[in-house]
Amino acid sequence: MVSLADPSGVGQARRTAAALASRLGLGSEEIGMLGIVVNELGTNVVRHGGGGEVVLRALSHGPSRGVEVLCLDRGPGMRDLAGCFRDGFSTGGTMGTGLGAARRVAHAFDIFSAAGQGTAVVARVWAGGVPAAGPVIGALAIPVAGESLCGDGWAVVEHDAGTSALLVDGLGHGPGAAEAADLAMAIFTEQAALARGPAELLERLHQGIRSTRGAAAAVAQIGGGGTGLRFAGVGNITARILSDAGSRTLVSQNGIVGLHGGRIQEVSYPCPVGAELVLTSDGLTTHWKTDGYPGVLRRDPAIVAGLLYRDFSRGRDDASVLVCRAA
Repeated sequence: MVSLADPSGVGQARRTAAALASRLGLGSEEIGMLGIVVNELGTNVVRHGGGGEVVLRALSHGPSRGVEVLCLDRGPGMRDLAGCFRDGFSTGGTMGTGLGAARRVAHAFDIFSAAGQGTAVVARVWAGGVPAAGPVIGALAIPVAGESLCGDGWAVVEHDAGTSALLVDGLGHGPGAAEAADLAMAIFTEQAALARGPAELLERLHQGIRSTRGAAAAVAQIGGGGTGLRFAGVGNITARILSDAGSRTLVSQNGIVGLHGGRIQEVSYPCPVGAELVLTSDGLTTHWKTDGYPGVLRRDPAIVAGLLYRDFSRGRDDASVLVCRAA
């Protein structure tokens, strides 16, 4: 995450994005495209949003690699969203090509903005173009101020039985919490296709991270048809299924994965096609909701994740959000 308090933050974000893209193997053309996206979106955040932040995420799907750019601000929002994409449209005396240019060069682009609610914009640049369709997700894990390592983490794995998702929150924060979360993610990625369901998978995490300080964790499996969801959670992970019909909270049990807890329980829930599973760590308040963002469930899941982080983060612990759409 890079703060966009002034124009210097835009430059830092652009350099950080270029370095990430280079490590992932993106070529000079994609890095140039990414630079345009970060520069135009970041400049809009500073100039029109009153400052904000950009969250960069490495993307991987099969052999494809890419970078996601998520920009967030709490500014006045855009009253004429369609007009803001027309070249020459400007409210600040500039050439007015920012949003339109970013949308043209990105392989994927989405935005949520409303008067008085600020703006969230996501754009993705892939090496070699957009990969074949995979799980539709939005995710972020942000360390608490003063820490370079994040003790929260997430992972999503596709397999024959559907899609399995993990959100893990290592106890406390700093290196010890990051060690627990990293080990849990590694075990999950290796075992997701082998376990018979979320409860068994969470039990394997419980056994596998006993050498660490432990963690709160939740595992969900969405069936291949997107009509059912199996869930198991231990500790302070908030989980909900969001759909046009409303919100349903999923039940976790008390305990600490890797340290102590009773027999892990698994519960099945209906999950309509197009519904979104949302998992959040206790770095966010538990009373978060999406009702105040009209139409947001039809936006890219990264937009949902970004708005929840922006508006409900406690600011005193690592914060993570995972949004997975049943498709």
